[in-house]
Amino acid sequence: MSSTNTGNSPLPPPLAKRAYVGVYTYTNPQGQVIPTRIRWEDGKEWEIDRVLDIRPGTARKAGGAGLRYLLRIAGQEREIFLVDGRWFAEVSPDAQGF
Repeated sequence: MSSTNTGNSPLPPPLAKRAYVGVYTYTNPQGQVIPTRIRWEDGKEWEIDRVLDIRPGTARKAGGAGLRYLLRIAGQEREIFLVDGRWFAEVSPDAQGF
Protein backbone atom coordinates (compact mmCIF):
# COMPACT_ATOMS: atom_id res chain seq x y z
CA MET A 1 0.00 0.00 0.00
CA SER A 2 1.45 3.38 -0.95
CA SER A 3 1.00 6.52 1.06
CA THR A 4 -0.51 9.47 -0.75
CA ASN A 5 -1.53 12.93 0.36
CA THR A 6 -5.31 13.04 0.35
CA GLY A 7 -5.41 16.78 0.84
CA ASN A 8 -6.57 16.41 4.44
CA SER A 9 -3.19 17.09 6.04
CA PRO A 10 -2.87 20.45 7.78
CA LEU A 11 -1.13 23.25 5.95
CA PRO A 12 2.23 24.39 7.28
CA PRO A 13 2.15 27.63 9.26
CA PRO A 14 2.81 30.77 7.22
CA LEU A 15 6.42 31.93 7.03
CA ALA A 16 5.37 35.49 7.81
CA LYS A 17 2.34 37.68 8.20
CA ARG A 18 1.61 41.16 6.97
CA ALA A 19 1.91 43.80 9.66
CA TYR A 20 0.16 46.89 8.31
CA VAL A 21 1.91 50.05 9.43
CA GLY A 22 1.42 53.77 9.25
CA VAL A 23 4.07 55.54 7.21
CA TYR A 24 4.89 59.23 7.20
CA THR A 25 6.08 60.20 3.74
CA TYR A 26 7.55 63.04 1.73
CA THR A 27 6.67 63.41 -1.94
CA ASN A 28 9.47 65.03 -3.90
CA PRO A 29 8.88 67.38 -6.87
CA GLN A 30 9.25 64.42 -9.28
CA GLY A 31 6.33 62.64 -7.54
CA GLN A 32 8.41 59.94 -5.84
CA VAL A 33 7.05 58.93 -2.41
CA ILE A 34 9.80 58.74 0.22
CA PRO A 35 9.00 57.23 3.65
CA THR A 36 10.49 59.13 6.60
CA ARG A 37 9.00 57.45 9.69
CA ILE A 38 7.06 54.27 10.47
CA ARG A 39 4.31 53.90 13.07
CA TRP A 40 3.68 50.37 14.35
CA GLU A 41 0.23 49.04 15.36
CA ASP A 42 0.93 49.72 19.06
CA GLY A 43 1.88 53.36 18.40
CA LYS A 44 5.66 52.92 18.60
CA GLU A 45 7.49 54.89 15.92
CA TRP A 46 10.82 54.47 14.16
CA GLU A 47 12.71 57.14 12.27
CA ILE A 48 13.97 55.96 8.87
CA ASP A 49 17.69 56.66 8.69
CA ARG A 50 17.95 56.16 4.94
CA VAL A 51 16.03 54.79 1.96
CA LEU A 52 18.46 52.38 0.30
CA ASP A 53 16.36 51.16 -2.64
CA ILE A 54 12.90 51.46 -4.18
CA ARG A 55 11.80 49.01 -6.84
CA PRO A 56 8.88 46.81 -7.87
CA GLY A 57 8.96 43.74 -5.69
CA THR A 58 7.11 40.84 -4.16
CA ALA A 59 6.67 40.08 -0.49
CA ARG A 60 8.08 36.57 -0.72
CA LYS A 61 6.95 35.30 2.69
CA ALA A 62 3.59 37.04 3.16
CA GLY A 63 2.58 37.50 -0.48
CA GLY A 64 1.70 40.58 -2.47
CA ALA A 65 3.35 42.53 -5.26
CA GLY A 66 3.89 46.28 -5.36
CA LEU A 67 6.75 48.59 -4.47
CA ARG A 68 9.47 47.28 -2.17
CA TYR A 69 11.33 49.83 -0.09
CA LEU A 70 14.65 48.77 1.42
CA LEU A 71 15.32 50.96 4.45
CA ARG A 72 17.91 51.51 7.13
CA ILE A 73 16.24 51.85 10.54
CA ALA A 74 18.38 52.07 13.70
CA GLY A 75 21.36 50.78 11.71
CA GLN A 76 19.54 47.69 10.38
CA GLU A 77 18.18 46.99 6.91
CA ARG A 78 14.41 46.41 6.77
CA GLU A 79 11.88 46.03 3.96
CA ILE A 80 8.41 47.54 3.74
CA PHE A 81 5.97 47.18 0.88
CA LEU A 82 3.42 49.53 -0.67
CA VAL A 83 0.58 47.50 -2.22
CA ASP A 84 -2.77 48.99 -3.27
CA GLY A 85 -2.15 52.13 -1.23
CA ARG A 86 -1.35 50.28 2.01
CA TRP A 87 2.01 49.80 3.70
CA PHE A 88 3.10 46.59 5.39
CA ALA A 89 6.15 44.76 6.68
CA GLU A 90 6.68 41.01 6.62
CA VAL A 91 7.04 39.79 10.19
CA SER A 92 7.14 36.40 11.87
CA PRO A 93 3.72 35.34 13.18
CA ASP A 94 4.70 36.16 16.79
CA ALA A 95 6.57 39.43 16.12
CA GLN A 96 5.81 42.58 18.11
CA GLY A 97 7.63 45.12 15.92
CA PHE A 98 10.72 45.65 13.83
